[in-house]
Amino acid sequence: VLDGDPGAYRDIVVYNAAAALVVAGKAADLREGAKIAADSIDSGKARAALEKLVSIAGLKPA
Repeated sequence: VLDGDPGAYRDIVVYNAAAALVVAGKAADLREGAKIAADSIDSGKARAALEKLVSIAGLKPA
């Protein structure tokens, strides 16, 4: 999903992230949230954030 490949899994991740962004007040609506989420995946920011979290937690990537 974080490689930016299109498909159902990516769609589910984008829509769930969009809802979370709306609830968190980071997006005005689901459309805006979906754009933010998709842009984050496409730019590599989502992968970088996950890698940082894994590093902080002291885990080894699978």
